[in-house]
Amino acid sequence: MNAQRIILLLVFICTLSSQELTAQIKRTIKGSVKDSINQALPGSYVRVITGKDTLTVITDKEGDFSLSNITTQSSGLLVRSIGYKSHTTTVTFLEKQDLVELGNIILKTEFNMLDEVVIKGKITPIRVMKDTIEYNADAFMIREGDYVEDLLKQFPGMVIKDDGKVTSMGKELTKLRVNGKDFFTSNVAEFIKKLPSSIFSHVQVIDDYGDEANFTGIKVGQPRKVLNLVTKPGKDKGTFANVSGSAATSNSYGLNGNANVWKGRKQMSGGGSFNNTSNEAQINNNTNGAVSFSDKIGKKLYLRSSYNTGNGTYENTNFTNIESVNSLGTINSVNENKSNSENGNHSLSMGLTSEESGKFFASGLDVNLSKDNTENTSSSLQTGVIRQDLFTSSTSKQNSPNVNINMSLGLGGKDKRGRASLSFSGRAGGSKGHQDILTDIDYYDKDTNEKVKDSLLNRLVETRNGERAINAGFNYSKTLGNPKDTIQKSIEFSYSFSVSSNNNELETRVKDISGKISFIDSLSNVYTSTFINQNIRGGYRYNSSKINYGIGFTLQPSILMGSYEGRTDKINQKTFNSSPSGNFSYVISKTQSVNMNYNGSSNAPRFDQLQPVPDTRNLQNVIIGNPELKTSFNHNANVSYSLFGITSGKALQVGVNASTTLNEVVSNIILIKDTLNSLKQETRYVNVNGNYNINSNYTIGLPFGNRKYMVSMGGNVGLNNSVIFTDNVKNNNKGLNFFQNIGLNMDLKSFSGSAGASYSYSENNYTIVNFKPQNLESWNFNMNLAFKIRKSFNTSVDVSKNFTSGYRSGANNPLLINASVFKSFFKNNRASVNIRAYDLLNQGNNLFRAVSGNMIIENRSKQITRYFMATFSMNIENFVK
Repeated sequence: MNAQRIILLLVFICTLSSQELTAQIKRTIKGSVKDSINQALPGSYVRVITGKDTLTVITDKEGDFSLSNITTQSSGLLVRSIGYKSHTTTVTFLEKQDLVELGNIILKTEFNMLDEVVIKGKITPIRVMKDTIEYNADAFMIREGDYVEDLLKQFPGMVIKDDGKVTSMGKELTKLRVNGKDFFTSNVAEFIKKLPSSIFSHVQVIDDYGDEANFTGIKVGQPRKVLNLVTKPGKDKGTFANVSGSAATSNSYGLNGNANVWKGRKQMSGGGSFNNTSNEAQINNNTNGAVSFSDKIGKKLYLRSSYNTGNGTYENTNFTNIESVNSLGTINSVNENKSNSENGNHSLSMGLTSEESGKFFASGLDVNLSKDNTENTSSSLQTGVIRQDLFTSSTSKQNSPNVNINMSLGLGGKDKRGRASLSFSGRAGGSKGHQDILTDIDYYDKDTNEKVKDSLLNRLVETRNGERAINAGFNYSKTLGNPKDTIQKSIEFSYSFSVSSNNNELETRVKDISGKISFIDSLSNVYTSTFINQNIRGGYRYNSSKINYGIGFTLQPSILMGSYEGRTDKINQKTFNSSPSGNFSYVISKTQSVNMNYNGSSNAPRFDQLQPVPDTRNLQNVIIGNPELKTSFNHNANVSYSLFGITSGKALQVGVNASTTLNEVVSNIILIKDTLNSLKQETRYVNVNGNYNINSNYTIGLPFGNRKYMVSMGGNVGLNNSVIFTDNVKNNNKGLNFFQNIGLNMDLKSFSGSAGASYSYSENNYTIVNFKPQNLESWNFNMNLAFKIRKSFNTSVDVSKNFTSGYRSGANNPLLINASVFKSFFKNNRASVNIRAYDLLNQGNNLFRAVSGNMIIENRSKQITRYFMATFSMNIENFVK
């Protein structure tokens, strides 16, 4: 009995000791709080309930937290942050486990905010994130009736061109998304004029590598710029429509209408237009129509579709001066070209996407059919090394059908350690054309400049071109370690395979003065080419809250094959290229980041550069391909740096781009004697090394006066070298381009304006003997003022003055003055009339210069620049307030 009591006493003591030891175990919970785009949420509230006790902590600037002295084996966890939904979960410790690392806790945006609670604080106008620059709309001036376009104009580094295209740091924003999803047709220029800026909280400019890269994390190649608009809670819906009519004193007029229904992912639109544009140099009539639809059609399946049709007639006249540099001197050509064309186009686009955690699926179909009928007359008067006059009239007809399909599939492992994607795409298309070309060449004596002979030739040219291509790829990434770790490391593997095939037929016939038609075998051929390219890449990626980089090595074997009907020689070239690849982004802080990218790619010569049969459609410059051309390889690298003031909004963005190409295909311009012992040009093609392009740019924005005023500066410097051949002799054209501007912008409630000055300089220095450098220099001064006299009435005027030198054809340094008056009426200002005057002093000219190979091209269009236009517009908008 005594023994039993002793045993029970020992058991009781051991139990108490065990409970005491258990109570003494101190446990810890660690984690990081982030938003849906993986950005840290500092200042978040984290609470753990342990029995009757409660432990609370606030996340640090990196979003990290650590809670210690937890005594219970199971605890409740609550995470809260202003503007986000609360997150609750239960954390359970294993036996003898004293640490649980939760990794990243993702908080979703809160869409049901309390109306009565208003929290005010300092607004951060610009935030730097990985691959993203985010602008806070509340930090900028938003007037009643402003659209997204008006908001974008205030962002440093952002430029909206006259055609509506938007650029950021010199790169065009090619796609539009709302809340991270494609919006209607994704046309940036179209919808920034239709969406009110008041419904958006943030605007993001994203370096996007594509849907597959977003899923697997494998970022290779050059990203495209995407504009993403983030709506305020619950404001991702609305209906908006517009009908407008316009007429101008230049005999131009138009009628446009469109309607759009937007309910989150459900989007429907339709519209049409008819426009006649006449400005003396051009008379264009075109009619267009379009419809689109996208919506959820399954549990997690989304459909998008669109159809566009259009047709038009175009009359155009332009004048071009071309200076061609060669070893004997220069050839100066004064050209006049008149064309009348009629074209039509039909395009259909459809796509399916599936959005499911750990999975990804997308497919698309695009069909396009276009036709074109053109009548053309031109004259080319040559002086210098060659003295000839060429007069040409021609008619042409061409049909071009094209079909493209694509599909991609992504899968993630159950343990979330591995992700893989498969992709496939194919395209088939071609064109069929007929040309009736009548040419007359006048030959002159090189000593007396007297006309000695003319030559008349009538050719009938038939072309049939077909293209087929298949692309397939596989990507796989494997996480090293725990996928929930704050720092993630992974290995990557990619493989892609592409085959493209071209079939081309060229038939040339000659019609004599009696109408007899003869087939010219030497100017006709049937040519087939095939290009096979493989891309094999292995790499490593590191990703943390601040640093993301990927490094790898790429192998690119390729085969180029070609054959010609009736010829025994064939093309069979095998090329093997290799290069490192990599990208690096470092978020130094919330206000500054660095991004770097490098990649290489192979490119096959075009079929017209390969075919050895003469193309005589331009008798002053016959083109003959080179079947021995090799595949070229392009190296491209860029680096950018961004710095923003966290509350001031001051901004600095700097970028450098560099590229060079191995075995680049360039022209070899040869002067040869014709049958009259005169000269004509002949273009052939060769591979060269030594071409490069280096371009640097920067923008600075200095806001003041509560961001109502901004001083902006920007510019770029470009250096390039182009290797050219003239008469089989290698030459170089070293170019320099410099641009600098400074401006002041003002945005007030009843007044806005801007004033600026810019300077540009370009030069081209050919190493050809006797070439005289031709440098182009230009100063521009501009001012724009807009007055909001009443809520429904405003007026504006803009003035610019140019001082330009260096054009061979001369420039008259115009002073351009435009003015407009705008009046809105009806309820909610739905209707408006806008009267605008263009070039009041009638001094406008349209000049531009381009450099291509051994040619300096100056183009001038003789068109009406002074005219008046009146536009009536009716807008119907119903967005969630």
